[in-house]
Amino acid sequence: MDPEAEFGRLYEANRTAVHAYFVGRTADKWLAADLMQEVFMRVWQRLPELLDRSLDGQRAWIFTVARNLSVDSFRSERSRADTAAAVDDEPARPSPSAATAVVAAERLAIVSEAIGRLPERQRTVLAMAAAGGLTSAEIGSALGIPAGTVRYRLSEARRTLAAALAGYDQPEPSET
Repeated sequence: MDPEAEFGRLYEANRTAVHAYFVGRTADKWLAADLMQEVFMRVWQRLPELLDRSLDGQRAWIFTVARNLSVDSFRSERSRADTAAAVDDEPARPSPSAATAVVAAERLAIVSEAIGRLPERQRTVLAMAAAGGLTSAEIGSALGIPAGTVRYRLSEARRTLAAALAGYDQPEPSET
């Protein structure tokens, strides 16, 4: 058994799904990358034990570690919430750019905010589909839910995002 080759196989087979899972849970691609790194550090540390499991057992172990890290991250993030709120209260500095770029940035902010407000279940499947490029069957397998439930959650998430953009693109006329 070549430990590096086995680790590489596990990493390649699971990295996209694990990263997408974390993006969905945290709504932060950089934190997701850090958490993914921690998952695979633990995979490396427990590689002999992990290789004794079936492929499904290996994937289940990896996602159990990912879930536990996600919970730990959420708990520690609460203690940093005050700092983040203070940073968010600072006024944004608009950059002098073309009107198209401004509109694009505003629309991006609206979508980003709407994604952050999505229920965690919808945000998770949306990130796994969009960022991870996974099918509903693959997402369902990773999360242990039916593919139809994944498709329903994706549909609801997309409907919410479309409604947020529709409010921006077609604002209600003001009464004067």
